[in-house]
Amino acid sequence: MAARYHRTGPPADVLGVEPVPIFAPGPGEVRVRMLWAPVNPADLNMLEGKYGEARPLPDVPGNEGSGEVISVGEGVDASIVGRLVLVDREAWREEGNWAAEALVPVPAGLEARQACMLRVNPPTAWLLLHEFAQLQRGDWLVQNAATSGVGRAVIGIARRCGWKTLNLVRREEAVADLLSVGADAVVVAGPDAAAEAESLLGGAKPALGLNAVGGVSGTRVAGLLASGGTLVTYGAMGKEALKIPNGFLIFRDIAFRGFWLTRWLRDHSMHERTRLFDEIFRLAAEGCFPPRVGAEFPLVGAAEAVSLAVAGAPAGKVLLRLGA
Repeated sequence: MAARYHRTGPPADVLGVEPVPIFAPGPGEVRVRMLWAPVNPADLNMLEGKYGEARPLPDVPGNEGSGEVISVGEGVDASIVGRLVLVDREAWREEGNWAAEALVPVPAGLEARQACMLRVNPPTAWLLLHEFAQLQRGDWLVQNAATSGVGRAVIGIARRCGWKTLNLVRREEAVADLLSVGADAVVVAGPDAAAEAESLLGGAKPALGLNAVGGVSGTRVAGLLASGGTLVTYGAMGKEALKIPNGFLIFRDIAFRGFWLTRWLRDHSMHERTRLFDEIFRLAAEGCFPPRVGAEFPLVGAAEAVSLAVAGAPAGKVLLRLGA
């Protein structure tokens, strides 16, 4: 059984659960019995037909998940059987075949439920912080969407690296929550947000801004940056185009960049990908990415799960429980 959609549209309307054919793993493939998978914003965008990469239909959604290898095809080392691994797509299913080279083996000590949330958000946060600026201890960075999975991972990683985070949020109730997990400063969106943010920075000008919202929010983040700073856009939760004032380019030379984890993984070697995930697993074992789950559903409840995710899950990620 697998969750599948044959057309794009409102996620809960187009998603169903149905039997899918499955064959013995071919050369270079492994069979994985899936255990857990989160519902991420990118999954919802894919169902809506609004993602940057369309897949042939019908399609099984799920851009990450964890499972156990149960068999291998020709040319694959059988010692991987029994290992917990992370898959990169079509995760919302009971079992499936994946190319062995696309899987990320999970080290012992990390549970499948936690591991299923480590393939997208924490690597994105790590790369956003390390690929676009050379931050020194004590430096500030600024981000919106700070309560998201990536936003929280940014806070955790930055704190361990000695960097300070200024976090822009939409709701007052998010302030205490983010401060409790290590945020240095939190500002609620509003007419006085920019002035409050500048006051909290105490004259500091961040070299790096992270934007997952777009629209006015993205412009506000860019406005706080130092001359020559960089704004990296990695999401569009607000569904509004990023507005770039001419003066940001002419007088302040702010660079506007984009980031997509899928592209980074495609463009880098197996060695570089392994180094990235080794770092993510090390940080996870140290408690940098505590699981934050708002609800769990069995596979047959996939439509209900995406409906809750669209509405905004209470205090955490929506998970699909795929294993028996």
